[in-house]
Amino acid sequence: MNPLAAEYPAWAAYASLTTNLPPPVIRDPAQPLVSIVVPSLNQGRYIGATLSSILAQTYPNLEVWVIDGGSSDETHDVLRAFAGDERVQVVVGKDAGQADAINRGWARARGAVLAWLNSDDTYLPGAIATQVAALQAHPSAVAVYADAVYTNEQGRPLRAIAARPYHPLALLRLLIPMQPTVFARRVAVGLAGPLDLRWRYALDTAYWVRLAQFGPFHPTSAIVATYRLHAASKTVAQFAGFYREWLRIAEEGFAAMPELRPARRAVLADIYAAMANLEARNGSLRAALRYAAYALTLAGWRPRLAKTPLVLLDRLLGSDLAERAGSWWGRRSGR
Repeated sequence: MNPLAAEYPAWAAYASLTTNLPPPVIRDPAQPLVSIVVPSLNQGRYIGATLSSILAQTYPNLEVWVIDGGSSDETHDVLRAFAGDERVQVVVGKDAGQADAINRGWARARGAVLAWLNSDDTYLPGAIATQVAALQAHPSAVAVYADAVYTNEQGRPLRAIAARPYHPLALLRLLIPMQPTVFARRVAVGLAGPLDLRWRYALDTAYWVRLAQFGPFHPTSAIVATYRLHAASKTVAQFAGFYREWLRIAEEGFAAMPELRPARRAVLADIYAAMANLEARNGSLRAALRYAAYALTLAGWRPRLAKTPLVLLDRLLGSDLAERAGSWWGRRSGR
């Protein structure tokens, strides 16, 4: 089994990392090897649960690459507890951010199936077996994705997020697969090349758009992962960075897939509507109205704008109308 970067020219920049690797653990030759990368930086309070959720899986063939960018918290003490498991390899050293860390792990991957799991998220029991079976059942798919559960900082479930039906335009509209549920074929990742280091906030969105140029994604009807929301997570704390990247990724997606370009104005309007909802949730009424106006100017009324007044009501009343409506719509459109 060759490391990915030693096999695919698109990964040549990472080929120097592929020498003297320990052999992967193969317990059932009839099943493919799965390679999972855990990018890590100062998530010591969560990474133990992340790795435990991976290693508790019953799937037989597994290699785990923890790529730590030089954590200064308790991460390394936690990682020492996993040193005896031959499936886990830890690489410590400075990197160029999350995308580079994932690339450094995938470059070393020998698996036919690849995934990454952030160091504050977890897999639910049976996740890997479920997603490998889905790839085997849908040979035309370059990747599979599934339902997930948002949890709070303590890991308590908040709400389920349904996997929406797949279409390339859905990716551009930010109806993206929940990142911890995605498992991709080695060949697709090999051809698509490394994650782009330009993206800090929406690197998963950008990569799914690139993978989509090689084939479709397929949704699985199962809840397979948790996605932790906490004050330090980029999803919670850094909206403005996402906004800039979403718009750039959409424009680049239309350039790469010109057949989708007739939908450009509607897609950009949907992105602005999503931005309006986030600003409403954050209590920034002026920004929410500004982004809603951009959406209306681009493409008229968008269904996503119906959520904006609900978000404002939730903030005023302490209710969760917007989340209930979103969950209902996700279930309705996803099944």
